[in-house]
Amino acid sequence: MLTRRFKWGICLLLISILWSNCQATPDIPSATMEQQTPVPHTPAPTATPLPTLVPQAQAAIMPGSRIAFYSNRDGNPEIYIMDVDSAQVTRLTNDPAFDDSPALSPDGARIAFLTARHDSAPRFPDLKYELYLVDSDGGNLRRLTTTASAEGHPAWSPDGSKISFDADYDGDGYAEIYALDVASLEVTRLTSNAANDQFADWSPDGTQMAFASDRNGSWDIFVMQSNGDHQRVLTDSPDWELFPAWSPDGTQIAFNKLTPRSRNTDIFVMRADGSDVRQLTNAPGFDENPAWSPDGDAIAFQSQRDGNFEITVMAPDGSAQRPLDPTPNDELWPSWGPPLSPDAHLRLEMSSQDLGLRETFQAALRDPDGNGDLDMVIGRFRGGVQIWFNRQLWRYEDEIHATSM
Repeated sequence: MLTRRFKWGICLLLISILWSNCQATPDIPSATMEQQTPVPHTPAPTATPLPTLVPQAQAAIMPGSRIAFYSNRDGNPEIYIMDVDSAQVTRLTNDPAFDDSPALSPDGARIAFLTARHDSAPRFPDLKYELYLVDSDGGNLRRLTTTASAEGHPAWSPDGSKISFDADYDGDGYAEIYALDVASLEVTRLTSNAANDQFADWSPDGTQMAFASDRNGSWDIFVMQSNGDHQRVLTDSPDWELFPAWSPDGTQIAFNKLTPRSRNTDIFVMRADGSDVRQLTNAPGFDENPAWSPDGDAIAFQSQRDGNFEITVMAPDGSAQRPLDPTPNDELWPSWGPPLSPDAHLRLEMSSQDLGLRETFQAALRDPDGNGDLDMVIGRFRGGVQIWFNRQLWRYEDEIHATSM
């Protein structure tokens, strides 16, 4: 059972949705016009031309990039993905339970998310979430965790090998941060405090993690090494600072700040050392969960300013704010990923072809230039090796010499 303090991290969304229907528009008093004494033979005033309105520049959007989010647009919280160029939306999950909190992998090929589909007695917000993985085209759905506790807030390491999350595995009533190795499913605990440590995000070089903690009495942003060492505080105020998001160049951290009992949250940004804190949004309701574009030229977030939650984008300085795809439904928890490489999904199928009694053909995929494209296929067969590199073929009949690239 989660403690009351731990539930606050989950309940912010519920509170904001309920509050959106409780705002009253204040009466605006009508202005009184002062009676003027007419002056004879005074020429009638000439009309002053209205100023020409210049359209506000839009935040730069990385071509081909995509945003994963969750929405109730089909009647139930499910995972979706949007092409930001065309605003075309594709539904990825379809289950009666809650599917939410998507996190796109660094290469854009996979999405980690939370699901309550194994909760035998679901009661929001006390849902027993498990961590799942799905390809960004909706295929290859698989379960990553099988525990008695609820996992929360998945986030990928920059190399795509690990997923951080928070959970109360030891049952002390406090959430801690863990890292799961995607290949082996081995879990490593990173924090251990008599407080809630949650909402971690990795630095672009993978050496550090920013997270939120209430260990000092209110929610503040902390930073630690990615192995959990050297935890230090970046913010220290009576407000709640939550959901840190590291910029792609590693120089800034965006986050949202909530003044308790204000029912208003805005997006802020600061340098990675905690200095130069700047407010980016100033709208009624909730602006939450910032997510940087892969090139760092824009920030997406969920905004309640128009009554329901919508995915909104802005420039890193807070200018040019606009909704991406306005709908009457709630769209939440944006996760911004790069364009999907044509080689991102490799599907292997069993062939009915009779290959005879030949030894097994062994193949490996490589990305030697590190640009995210799979450039090289290495195949070992009887008598030598074949290498395909950028559609060119080399065949080696004799010894295999390993070399670094």
